[in-house]
Amino acid sequence: MWYNPYKLLFMKKNTRENHVNEKIVRIVAAQVVLFTILLLLTNWKILALFLVVDFTLRVFTKTPSLLVLNAKGISKSFKLIPKPIFAPPKRFATTLGLLISILMALFMYFDLTTGAYAVGGILILFAAMEAFLNICIGCYIYNWIIAPFNKN
Repeated sequence: MWYNPYKLLFMKKNTRENHVNEKIVRIVAAQVVLFTILLLLTNWKILALFLVVDFTLRVFTKTPSLLVLNAKGISKSFKLIPKPIFAPPKRFATTLGLLISILMALFMYFDLTTGAYAVGGILILFAAMEAFLNICIGCYIYNWIIAPFNKN
């Protein structure tokens, strides 16, 4: 059930199993924006835990998270045509999202609201750029740091 997500960072580009549907990724990012805004407006700590669990499922397991399942349903309802894209940069971006959501949850649980708002704002910004502008900050970081070492 558990696997090493970092072996996925160094995959060959032309294999089928290392692609994800860009439409699903963008819908999930939009949901992250909504949940994070709701979290920061309501201070419901359970939402912070939900985001951490969801990111953890996406990073460390092959089990689809609730946000991914919901995104697949939305995609199917609107009959969106799948657009496969190279997965390792997106997986790296998801790992960054996990780290940011853990930090935000810690700030929330220790009632450090200024820190939670600052980190939550970063998560909202990055997820909104992915969802609405198709700009993946984590992918740029991946291409800058990880890709030079990937000579496949």
